[in-house]
Amino acid sequence: MMIKSLLLGAAASVAALAAAQAADLPMTKGEAVEYVKVCSAFGPGFFYIPGSDTCLKIAGEIRADYRFYNQSGDSRTTADGFKQTRNIHDTAFDTEARISFDARTQTDYGLLRSFFQIRANSRPIPANWTVASDTQTSLFRVKYAYIQFGGLTAGFAHSFFGFYDYEYGNTIWGPYYAESNVVNLLAYTADFGSGFTATLSVEDGRDHRQNAFSSSQQGGQQAPDVVGQVRLKQDWGSVAAQAAIHQYRTAEVIVPHEDKWGYAVGGSLLVNIPAIDKGHFVIEGQYADGALDYLGVGNSKLKGQDYFVNTNASLDGGKGWSVVAELGGNFTPQWGANLVGSYIDTSYDKFSAIGDDLKVKEYSITGNVTYTVVKGLSITGEVSYTNQAIDNTVYTTPAPAHAFDAKSDFVMGGIRIKRTF
Repeated sequence: MMIKSLLLGAAASVAALAAAQAADLPMTKGEAVEYVKVCSAFGPGFFYIPGSDTCLKIAGEIRADYRFYNQSGDSRTTADGFKQTRNIHDTAFDTEARISFDARTQTDYGLLRSFFQIRANSRPIPANWTVASDTQTSLFRVKYAYIQFGGLTAGFAHSFFGFYDYEYGNTIWGPYYAESNVVNLLAYTADFGSGFTATLSVEDGRDHRQNAFSSSQQGGQQAPDVVGQVRLKQDWGSVAAQAAIHQYRTAEVIVPHEDKWGYAVGGSLLVNIPAIDKGHFVIEGQYADGALDYLGVGNSKLKGQDYFVNTNASLDGGKGWSVVAELGGNFTPQWGANLVGSYIDTSYDKFSAIGDDLKVKEYSITGNVTYTVVKGLSITGEVSYTNQAIDNTVYTTPAPAHAFDAKSDFVMGGIRIKRTF
């Protein structure tokens, strides 16, 4: 009993001492915790950066590709009847990761936005493959990096010539022929209301060069490209007209040195199909003289060249036209499909000192089907067929002395497993 009394007395003494010391301590409040808040002004996925009025969206994507590539034909027929044929078969596994940051702030002078996207590949695409414009050709790169303020766009963004590639272009690997470059630019878009807009864009001409045949002859940039587009956007779809001018010039070592201007003009039409989710039919066509990048010639198997030195030792531009059309949509919440067809025709008259004419024609058809397993996870199967015909004729008087033809067929297909978040 005495031990119990001693223990209770000691506990009471300790409690009294602790209470007395606590009474002497200053009273403080806990630090305020600033929680991340959802920003609903710009759609789902945005949140306020703590301590600011800027909304940020971070998005990512992983693409796992499994595909095959088959080149056949490549038959070459000369004036003496000689033919040569070869077959190339390839398979490849590739993985690409993407991450983007979209920061937006509403100001008294309009929306201030910055957008940045990084892409990284597990390995470069094989050199003999030519695929759609968004396919990675190096292990790491910046795809987009631009600032928008009101109608102003500045930085590394998609060219304002056309809108098919930027807003549609729903193939995985299948090529199509339309302006598809991301370039350094400074542009302003004026909004006149009722869906009518007009854009004037000054774009780096070096980003629009095509020099597949003789790049060493290209001179330095003297003037940038100027691109203009007018567009009407309504509930039924969109229609646009665009034009561009592009300077091409020989290097100083070329005699005689020349500066010339090329140009491109085009039109785009989108028709929405309300009967199906995201249903659409879109077609875009363009003609170019000395500005073949605007045709999408960089997506063709042979590429192309803006200019060349012709038979008269004078600078001349490559000429051509291209068209692309797409029909697609989601037929059920889980299933979607796209069908894309495209054609390009380029010519280089009196291509060299011996007076040969070079003509390249190419068309491609691509079909794909996508199944959405769960939200954010999809599997797409795609098959594409491309046919290329090259006609190279050397002229003498009174008749051609030599003709060279080559034809090739390309088949590419496979599946893509994609996770987005």
